Amino acid sequence: MELKFEQIAGFPKSLSEVPQHFCPGCTHGVNVRLIAEAIDALQVQGDVVGVCGMGCSALLPNYLDIDMVAAPPGQAVSVAVGLSHEIGEKGLVFVYDGDGDLYGRGFSALMHAALRGEAISVFCANNLNMGMSGGHLSPTSFLGQKTATTPRGKSAGRYGISLDFVRLLSQIPGVSFAARFKGFTAGEIRKGRDYFVRSLHVQKFQRAFSFVEMVGICPTNLELPPPEAVKYVKSAVAGIYTSGIFKAPETGIVL
Repeated sequence: MELKFEQIAGFPKSLSEVPQHFCPGCTHGVNVRLIAEAIDALQVQGDVVGVCGMGCSALLPNYLDIDMVAAPPGQAVSVAVGLSHEIGEKGLVFVYDGDGDLYGRGFSALMHAALRGEAISVFCANNLNMGMSGGHLSPTSFLGQKTATTPRGKSAGRYGISLDFVRLLSQIPGVSFAARFKGFTAGEIRKGRDYFVRSLHVQKFQRAFSFVEMVGICPTNLELPPPEAVKYVKSAVAGIYTSGIFKAPETGIVL
């Protein structure tokens, strides 16, 4: 009897074979691999351009074997829009940025690109703080969270509520696909890969705006070992940042 073997896992072609420099337990590394797998799944390695924002996301060009552009603070989406207009249907453009740079400094650019329905894919690594700048408060930091700028905990009266950008963007007609997953559980990581694939697929075949948020952990700024950081964030965001597809071309808004 002849045995047949099928390879079900391997090293993504779009992922550079170099050591990564993220902090121990950081979920940026998970995101990088999933993006590489999505690029390979659609076979667009030579046709995609990535734009990275400031902070930890700026390390992305070291790890993906594709064309990359580094954007000024808060302008990753603006740069991606310009590239999309220049490249047109010949290629794909995606943004990889953190919650601090994308939602804080880049809020206006993000919202207006969504309102116009620009043909780009935006991926946000939401680790609930401005990681590389020292763990400062970000728009997604949850109430009570202690950061470098809220040592006594975030309060709504002084700092505002935690804004759910996926729900917000899903209400905009120009947004075709919006989803969120948590990058620290195996089941959701598998879903995350599918979300990245679908996001790029929407851009490629529908020339529409798509958005994926990955809720992750920042053990360094939480000052917790990675296993404890996972438990802490998983419990803290359980009722705030729910996972799943919030909008898809075939279903419309799903709340």
